[in-house]
Amino acid sequence: MKPFAYLTPSTPAEAVGLLGQHGPQAQVIAGGQSLLLAMKTRTARPAVLVSLAGVADLSGVRLARSGELVVGATTTYAALTRTPLSGWHAQIAAIAGNLADRPVRTMGTIGGALCAADPRYDMLPLISGTGARLEVLAPSGVRTLAPEEFFVADGGTSLQPHEILAAIRFPAASVFTRVVFEKFRQRTFDAALASVLCAVRTDAGRLADIRIAVGAVCPVPVLASEVAAELNGSVAAEVDPAAAAAQVAASVLGDDGGTPLVQYQRELIRALAGRALSTALPDGRS
Repeated sequence: MKPFAYLTPSTPAEAVGLLGQHGPQAQVIAGGQSLLLAMKTRTARPAVLVSLAGVADLSGVRLARSGELVVGATTTYAALTRTPLSGWHAQIAAIAGNLADRPVRTMGTIGGALCAADPRYDMLPLISGTGARLEVLAPSGVRTLAPEEFFVADGGTSLQPHEILAAIRFPAASVFTRVVFEKFRQRTFDAALASVLCAVRTDAGRLADIRIAVGAVCPVPVLASEVAAELNGSVAAEVDPAAAAAQVAASVLGDDGGTPLVQYQRELIRALAGRALSTALPDGRS
């Protein structure tokens, strides 16, 4: 591992200032679960680490007046699992409590996972599938990004070297009736080989809104927007989860053919999307 300086700001503004001062040589560290591994293998070689561990304003969970759930970027997975949440927000804690292993959940942060932008990480489809907003702190102030603005199409994020992810704003509990997340991994502590998040709002038995995000098989989470548009307005009890799941898989990876890996991923998506839809649709299927 290359030698580096370790800086410990106490406020978000100080952290941003240090990043601006040291330029491209500096990198933010939160839980360090991804960055430290990259530094050990020398795929990352920062000369300066700006630690966010002591920046209290960047951690914690609170409800905004709008009903949005605001999660500080340095909030650990373990802290999320201990937070009492109601409505579909409880699914955020459930996802955080069912990834990787205990050491990663203890040290890893939600913001760190999003900034690492590994498509296999569970937090990425959660953010995209629920339409959460990401607050980014720059020297000029705060800017709020949609997931499709934050994640770059070919991988990575749009964060500039002098910016930090400050918080994630999840939609209010009233926005969705139910949110369901399904994933497949080879071992319990592995990252997902494929994942699907389905967020549904119903009104008088009909689908008032549905969002379906697929993770791990592409550089960024993919929204099955055309399938969702077709399902919106449908009577929930009349939706065929298996048929809709096949459409989701086809929308992401095509109807058929491809390499053996693509064929395998397509079958995983079909199975996971079918399971998520069956659970999310409020007609007693679950």
